[in-house]
Amino acid sequence: PAPKGASDLLGLEIAGEVVAAGPDARRFKVGEALCGLTNGGGYAEYCNILEDHCLPIPAGLDLAQAASLPEAFFTVWSNVFIDSGLLPGETFLINGGTSGIGVAAIQIAHVLGHQVFATARGNEKARLCERLGADRAIDYESEDFAQVILERTEGRGVDVILDIVAGDYLGKDIEALAEGGRLVFIGGARGFVAELDIRKLMRKRLRVAGSLLRPRPDAFKAQ
Repeated sequence: PAPKGASDLLGLEIAGEVVAAGPDARRFKVGEALCGLTNGGGYAEYCNILEDHCLPIPAGLDLAQAASLPEAFFTVWSNVFIDSGLLPGETFLINGGTSGIGVAAIQIAHVLGHQVFATARGNEKARLCERLGADRAIDYESEDFAQVILERTEGRGVDVILDIVAGDYLGKDIEALAEGGRLVFIGGARGFVAELDIRKLMRKRLRVAGSLLRPRPDAFKAQ
C-alpha cells in the first residue's frame, strides 16, 4: 500500500519541468528539467515530489527516457551502495543481469570502477551484460556461476551480491561470496523458499538481508 498521505492516483516514475518549489527546496529551480521517484500521482499533469527523490536528466535523454531511470537506479543505489556498502575496490555480482535492475546495477558498478559479474539466461543475454560493462557474464543454463566466480577471483569470491532470483540460488550465492560478504535479495523469480546451512554464514561472517524492490523513503536524504 502507498504511504500515508500519498496520492491515490497511479504513477511512480516521472520526468518534467519544475513549475514550483517549496521554501526549503535547494537542489532544483523553477524551469529546470528533472526525473524522480514519487509515492503516487505520477500520471497526473502536475505531481508533488521530494527533491531528495529527484535526479537531473542526463544529457541526451528525452523526458520519456529519463522517466525510466528512477525506480531502477534508486533501487540499486539504495541496496548496493548504501545498505550493502559496496566500497571502492570491492567486487560485485548481480543475478538477473538483463532485468531493469540488472542493467542499472551493471552500469553503475562498472562506471564506479568495480569488477562486475552478472548472471543471465542464454549466451545472447550474457554477452549483452558484458557490453553493458560486466567483466564476466555467466550463462546460468550452461555454467555454474559460483564456480566461475571463484575461478575468476582466485578462490576469494565477491564482496556484494544483489539477487532478484532467490530460490535455489541461495546456496550458490553463499558459495560465491567472499569472507565478510553481503547478500541482499530484492525479488524471488525462482521462489522465496530455500534451505541454508547457517554454519556457512558463520564461517564466512556473511550478512544476508532482504529488501523491498523500492528503496526506503529516507534512503537519499544524506546524499
